[in-house]
Amino acid sequence: MKKVIIYSIYSICLVLAIAVLVMYSVNNNRMEQSNEIIDYDYVMDIFSNATQSVTNETEAKIIRPYTDTKVSIVKDFYDYQADEKEQQNAIVYYEGTYMQNTGICYSSGTDFDVISVLSGEVTEVVEDELVGNSITIKHDENTYSVYQSIKDLNFKEGDHVDQGDKIGTSSTSNMNKDLNNHLYFELIINGVSVNPEEYYDAAL
Repeated sequence: MKKVIIYSIYSICLVLAIAVLVMYSVNNNRMEQSNEIIDYDYVMDIFSNATQSVTNETEAKIIRPYTDTKVSIVKDFYDYQADEKEQQNAIVYYEGTYMQNTGICYSSGTDFDVISVLSGEVTEVVEDELVGNSITIKHDENTYSVYQSIKDLNFKEGDHVDQGDKIGTSSTSNMNKDLNNHLYFELIINGVSVNPEEYYDAAL
């Protein structure tokens, strides 16, 4: 009888030992899996953040429609909040009519290359005696750039234009005869003409 009791005790101890080992093994596996998940999430976070940084660094910014350092403003964008002198220089007079300038006129006194401020698609090319040759480029759903008083156009409607591509050369127009050789440049965002000088080097 005593032997049976002793064997029973040994059997119970053995079962308990096996149960402890099994529980330890299960818990250890769970911890390893948890660490793997944490490590995976950590790596993915780093990768996502790195991707975001690269995207921001390579985001296109609006450049000026020329590279010639001699080019300067000869007629301002009409701003209701500008001082009286700037507003006077932003008025276009043609055949007895005064109009507010919705773009900026640039000149260097001689011909200069006109370039695209952003990449996009040419949506319109017009030969007009009043404003001179004109080209409109769509950059995204809400952003357009317009270049007038230019000659030697290098693109036609439907063409893709890369940022910095030469569009043509500055020229003249009947609208602004007193400016002689110049470029009229207009930037339209969300359907509204804005002052380009406030958007150069800015990302959309």
